[in-house]
Amino acid sequence: MSSNDLRDQRAIEFLKRQGIQRPEVEEEIFPAEVEVVVPELDYPPGFLGELAEMICDSGYKRQKLLSISAASVIISSLVGQRIKSQSGMRANIYCLSVAPTAAGKEHGRRMIDRYLVAAGADSVIAGDEISSDAGVVDQLSNQPQLLFLLDEFGKFLKRTQLSSSSPYLVGILELLMKLYGLSDGTYRSGWTKTDGGRKVIHQPHVTIYGTSTPEQFWPLMNGDLISNGFLNRFWIFENREESPEEQNVLEPVLNQSMVQQLKRLYSLPRVSMGEDATIPMPQVITATEAANEVLREAQKHWKEESQNPVNKARDLWKRANDMCRKAALLVAISGYQYQLPNVTEEHMQWSVELTNYLCRNASQRASGEMGETRHEQRINKIYQKISEKPDGISNRDLARATPHLPKGYREQLVLQLLETGLIEESMILGGKRASRGYIAKCH
Repeated sequence: MSSNDLRDQRAIEFLKRQGIQRPEVEEEIFPAEVEVVVPELDYPPGFLGELAEMICDSGYKRQKLLSISAASVIISSLVGQRIKSQSGMRANIYCLSVAPTAAGKEHGRRMIDRYLVAAGADSVIAGDEISSDAGVVDQLSNQPQLLFLLDEFGKFLKRTQLSSSSPYLVGILELLMKLYGLSDGTYRSGWTKTDGGRKVIHQPHVTIYGTSTPEQFWPLMNGDLISNGFLNRFWIFENREESPEEQNVLEPVLNQSMVQQLKRLYSLPRVSMGEDATIPMPQVITATEAANEVLREAQKHWKEESQNPVNKARDLWKRANDMCRKAALLVAISGYQYQLPNVTEEHMQWSVELTNYLCRNASQRASGEMGETRHEQRINKIYQKISEKPDGISNRDLARATPHLPKGYREQLVLQLLETGLIEESMILGGKRASRGYIAKCH
């Protein structure tokens, strides 16, 4: 017992002998710290969800989000040029699975390959790299429905942005953006001497499944990739967990009932019965009025997000509507038996949840990397860390979230944010005590 404690104890005993009772002081209780948890994305309803869950359960590492990504790519690859929405929307998607090294990213790509081959759709698998824009056009002229399985997508993206890169490599991004929007149109290449003319591709259906680590991918984000519409064409599924749960599994065995369903999807008619068999005539998937009402409500939120002046990556929300409708198409058609299904309210509600997750995560991550200078990028990173916590973040937790920044420099960045009014000081409750911290004024 310290001398101070001993002195206090003697004083209390003296007061008791004098008949003076120590007043009862009600202990001040602080509410428990509120743990900010990003709502977990559920598996999609129907067959798409069953396929995603099977892929997740068969992996050595539990990767739920990445499995949803892989399952979506499988369905998209099978129904390409076969279905469309009432507005003409097609089911072509570009997916990117982002996770740390050795976190199980390769499992999804492996299962995509195996299930497509088992379904008799191996001809749609284009390869695991893109060497030039001309090569993509050549492949599409022979098979207008292609899937690219791109590993190390961050490195691939970096090569296309180097000033020393060849024109053929630089042109890949522009071509991919163009093909994404031409799934209901016609691509016409320029005239080439070697081919003696130009290539005409009706309604090209290109699907991409890429994988990358966050260290390779996010630092490449800049205003150009966002404003030109390249990044917001991608569904970016990210699991930031360094060590996902390991699962005791054997060599994955393909589920034969699922294989039969995938074959059924691939057997949907792809071309018209007219004179020109190269022009597809997709069947129309209609949405119920309840589903359309869910979509209309979500569109109001997406419009607000796309106009948020605080978020430098707000352009990522501008394709939320397209993203949601494509997701709803995939969920609905995945359960096809012998009659075309409708997009139901349940399908649309899950698609809205998916869209909110994808856009919110991508805009937060990208805004933290944007800036003309490294100093501005670090300011954005600090603001991102603070805005991710709606109830605020303590000074200690902010230091833990940015260990690469020296204390003095971090305090300088925080001061700048305080002066601009983007954040304000606040007492952050944690356990039984409150500590100084910060809260974002705009989310």
